[in-house]
Amino acid sequence: MRYLYYPGCSQQATGRTYEESLRAVAPELGIELSEMDDWNCCGTTTVMAVNKVLALSLAGRNLALAERAGAKELVTGCPSCALSLSKAHQALTDGSAVGAKVKEALAAGGFEYKGTVKVRHLLDVIVNQVGLEALKGKVRAPLAGLKVAPYYGCQVLRPYPQGDDSERPQNLEKLIQALGGEVADFALKTSCCGGTLVATRAKVGNSMSSQVIASIEKSGAKAIVTPCSLCQTTLEAVQRHSKKLLGHKVRIPVLTITQLIGLALGQDRKALALQRLLAPKACVKELEMRPGAGA
Repeated sequence: MRYLYYPGCSQQATGRTYEESLRAVAPELGIELSEMDDWNCCGTTTVMAVNKVLALSLAGRNLALAERAGAKELVTGCPSCALSLSKAHQALTDGSAVGAKVKEALAAGGFEYKGTVKVRHLLDVIVNQVGLEALKGKVRAPLAGLKVAPYYGCQVLRPYPQGDDSERPQNLEKLIQALGGEVADFALKTSCCGGTLVATRAKVGNSMSSQVIASIEKSGAKAIVTPCSLCQTTLEAVQRHSKKLLGHKVRIPVLTITQLIGLALGQDRKALALQRLLAPKACVKELEMRPGAGA
């Protein structure tokens, strides 16, 4: 399966763990990623809040490039990028006034988008395209006995559900089970992690992320999996302050979907960028030394 791939900015910076582990597991999953040429920032939530037309134009340019390359689908691992690209697709195809302004901006740069590209998040591709049965057949080190909390965050499901039910999502749960793990269910799996609020309104952001961590801790999870690199960073970082925020220390490794898959495939820790995790080495080592690992 060959896909045009849009990495986005964070995947090559703060989200390197996601990008590196994706590159490690993709070949084993039969996924060939062709990074699109000359891509730019997706416009993301922060730009959208300041200048909607600019944000949609940035995302629209990427869609136009993908269409020009002949792609029918554009895959990204970043929920924020998937959201921005999907918003631009809608604006450029719904006949709206803002869409007309975006088209004008694109035309000024020599671009046109006809609306033929489908935006897909990596989780959707793995679960619904690669398929869970095919994934099960590739597992060499099943996650037996490992209780994993499925944390979606807010952008991979809303307002574009990306191959899942936005109210009752199951793709992460299905993924965990296909890898041999046990699902640790908890109430806040689709709540916002606090994300950029940690930098702009720290008290609010830390409150949101610590509530998520507290909910996960109560579930008995030994690991957390997320399809979002920002969520991974946020939930890792807040644990550094868990004693102050929650009254006790919490140390639960937060993995991207590709890192969790890579563990079940028996891949090398450096290839999966496990050494980049903020969790204490002992916690990560516990994941690697679980029963069945390396089998």
